[in-house]
Formats: sequence, structure tokens, C-alpha cells
Amino acid sequence: MNIVCKTLDRMLAVLALLAAYAVMMPAHAEEAPAPYGAVPSERQLDWHAQEYYAFLHFGPDTFTDEEWGWSQSTPDVFDPTELDTDQWARELKAAGMTGMILTAKHHDGMALWDTKTTEYRIGNSQWAAKRAAAGLDADVVRMAAESAKKHGLWFGIYLSPWDMHRDPAVPKPKLKGTKYEEPQLFGDASPGDYNDYYAAQLTELVTMKLSDGSTIDVREVWLDGASGSDTVQTFDWLRYRDIIREHQPHAIMWGHQGVDARWVGNEEGRAPETNWHTFDRTQDGQRATPEELEPGVRNGEYWTPAEADARLRSGWFYHASESPKSTDDLIDMYLVTVGRSVNLLLDVPPGPDGKLDASDITRLQEFRAARERLLGERLVDDKTQVRTSGTRAGNEQRFGGPNVVDGDSTTYWTMDDGERTGFVELDFAQPQRVTGVVAKEHIALGQRIGEYVIEAELDGAFETIAQGTSMGYQRIHLLEKPVETSRIRLRIAQADAVPVVSEFGALSASPERPTNGSNSAP
Repeated sequence: MNIVCKTLDRMLAVLALLAAYAVMMPAHAEEAPAPYGAVPSERQLDWHAQEYYAFLHFGPDTFTDEEWGWSQSTPDVFDPTELDTDQWARELKAAGMTGMILTAKHHDGMALWDTKTTEYRIGNSQWAAKRAAAGLDADVVRMAAESAKKHGLWFGIYLSPWDMHRDPAVPKPKLKGTKYEEPQLFGDASPGDYNDYYAAQLTELVTMKLSDGSTIDVREVWLDGASGSDTVQTFDWLRYRDIIREHQPHAIMWGHQGVDARWVGNEEGRAPETNWHTFDRTQDGQRATPEELEPGVRNGEYWTPAEADARLRSGWFYHASESPKSTDDLIDMYLVTVGRSVNLLLDVPPGPDGKLDASDITRLQEFRAARERLLGERLVDDKTQVRTSGTRAGNEQRFGGPNVVDGDSTTYWTMDDGERTGFVELDFAQPQRVTGVVAKEHIALGQRIGEYVIEAELDGAFETIAQGTSMGYQRIHLLEKPVETSRIRLRIAQADAVPVVSEFGALSASPERPTNGSNSAP
């Protein structure tokens, strides 16, 4: 009996210790942190990772030397002498871009695909007739989509909501008396329903069949908010969204303020230092100002990250009098967009021959080489030690510091619920030349970090070498001057919920990059 009692006493003591330990442990500490606020969809997570891709402005404006097609010329103006969409995709891929978005219809209203909605299409041009006679395709959208697929790029479509060809406020003297003098549907007061017209064009594009019989794969649909007319047209954004969701569920719907991604607020390839991925309204809400769009809205209701649309040249369409920006200017653009958690959509316009200009290709290659020189070498090897201020539930495998250097975007370092500040530190064992740093939040669980500091151990003490706000998907800081250090630290100074960091790394570039205003540390 005594043996049984003693055994029972021991069991009760063990249970009491386990109960006490459970009380001391944070509730659900072994579980992942709960999502905080608005979080990205799977399509948005995939889109964030694309980072840098091409805009292709191509259409009648390419041949009339315009930016907006006020001339309203007939389709015969479209006459590329050496159209080569394979060249577009091949060179953009070689430049390090991940995708390309083509202007299927710009503001001028001329369609670059074989649409049944209007006579105002390139399929009615002499160029298209010659190609058809030779047994060649004249559907530029289909050709571009197939080239993107062939060369490993994703494909997107720009379809302008404003349509000058259907706007009664836009004069069209060159079209008078021709079959291109079509009903003026654009405008709430106009006869007919422009939303039906636009929805039909959108449906054609997102259900297009490629030459191999497969359905086109569209990853972004660009619905430009620009208009140069006083004609009032109420757009049925929800209807457009439903068409995209039904036929291209993986596609991002870009609009002035959403649904899936928003305008950064300028066309200069520049995002502010503070940039939240969330916003407080969608495309059918009150139109936001550039000043509201640029920083976003902290703790906004919707996950609506910014995309920066910018130009390689001065204009959006090709103009022979223009030349590409310098490599230094492009590096600075990259650092204040991609380096500030904003995707960069860089316009590379084909010329009247239907090919990318040789000078543009050269500049894009130089730009890639410069990026790789500055960002390519990460100072992490098997001797690097990772230390933290704490790890969630002490679970180093699932939540520990080494996750920030494993190259896996699905793993992360985090702490116990209730912790809002802390640090993760890299120890290189030997002094290293550090020229920059990269830090990323695990945004699948929301954007949390409002203030962070990068520190390096110099002369035995940690000193600030960079700092920022609203970390988000990715922050890249290039230092004005390299530092020699064996230890760097990411210190979270403020967060709205327990910080979740997926990557922290140091860069070492040589030679030093010339600076002329960038996302550098003070």
C-alpha cells in the first residue's frame, strides 16, 4: 500500500510541476502568431515577390509620336516593320525582369487584339492584311502573351477605362465618314452602356485562346485611372473585378486605389520612406489623392500595396528624340521603390519597327549588372552565428533566429505574444566589409513593424548605420560609407503586434556605388 501511495504522490507532484510550467508559458506560444490586421491573399503574396517587371506602351501613339492619341488616326497608322514580341520577352528576361504588361488598349481606344467590340482595331490595318496574306498572326496581345510564356515571364494586360474613340468630347475629324465613326458610348449621359462595352472587351482578353489552344494566363490587369476629358463616366469596378476573378483568379487587379494593388501616387518611380501596404478604401470608394496614396494607411482595412509605374525614357511611348535614363538614376529608382517594399513597373516602349531599341537594351543590361554588383553578395556562411533577444516558446527550430538567413521566405523569427521590441543579430566571427543591409517582414501575417534600427558593432559598441519605418515586404539600405564589423543587429523599436521577421542580411559590394540621392543611411 505504501508503495502505491508513494507512486501516486510522485505522479501528483509531476502533474503539479507540469501545471505550474503551463501557467508560466504564454498561451498558445507553440502556435504561430495570429494574423494582425489586413493580410495579403495568395495572389498578392505572389505579386509582392515579382518586384521588378516591364510596362510595354505600344500602339498607334508609337507611330504618331503622341502620348495620348488625340489625333484619332485610322488603324492603317499602325505599321511595325519588324514586329518581334519574342525579342521583347527575351531581352526583358535577360534584364532580370519577372514579367511584362502590354497596353492592349490605351486611351486612344484602338484595340491590339482581334476584338468583336469595335472596328477600331489593328486587325483592320493594312499591316494586319499583309500578315494574314502571309499566314501570320496579327493579334499583338496573343503574340506577346505567347512570347512571355515561351521565355518564362508572366503576362499582364493594360486596358484603359477612358476611351477617347468612344468619348463624344474628343474630336475625330480623320474618322468622319469611315467605318471607324462609331457610336459615342462613353459617358453617363451618352446613349448605350459603356460599362457593357468595357466588360465585353475585358472578357475577350481574359478568356483569349493562344495558338496552342490553351487559355491565356494573365497575372495583372491594369485599369488606369487617367482621363483628359470632362465627360463623366461611372465605372462598374465591381463588375470588372468579378470578370477578372472568374476567368483569371490569380490575376492582380491594379487600380488607382485597388482592388489588389494601388498607385504609388506619382509616375517618377519613387515611394516615400514610410509606406504601408494597407489602405482604407477600394476602387469604388472616394478617389484618393496622391498625398494619401503614397504612404498608404497604417492599419488600413484592406491589403492594397503600392506599385510604382515609371519610365525608362521621358515618355511612355517611344519617341526617337528621347534616350534612356542613366544607370545611376535607375539604381536610385530601384532603391526608393523595391528597396522600400514597392514593386517597380518600368516602361520599356517598343519602337515603330516593333522592337525594343538597342540603346534601351544596353541600359537595361547595365542596370542589371549594377544591381547584382550592389545586392548580389550576402555575408552569410556556415560560420555566421545568429542571436536574438528571445524566441517564441523557446522553439528555435520553428521560430528561431537562424530562420532569417535560411533563404526560405516561409520561415521567420518571432517572439512571444506581448513582445513588441527585440533584436536579431548576425555574428560573422571575423570583421567583414558591410555596404548595405536587407530586412523583410513575414507579411503573410500582416504588416506590424513601425520602426526599426540597424546597428553595427564599431570599436566595441553598437552604432546606428540605418533606420526606417513601416518595414513591410522588403527594405534595402545601402550605406553611404562601408563599415568594417563582425556583428550587425536588427533592432525592432516599435511594432503593433509581436514582430515577425523573415529575412535579415548584410551586403558586401565592390566597388562602392556612386550615390546621387538614394535610400541610403543618414
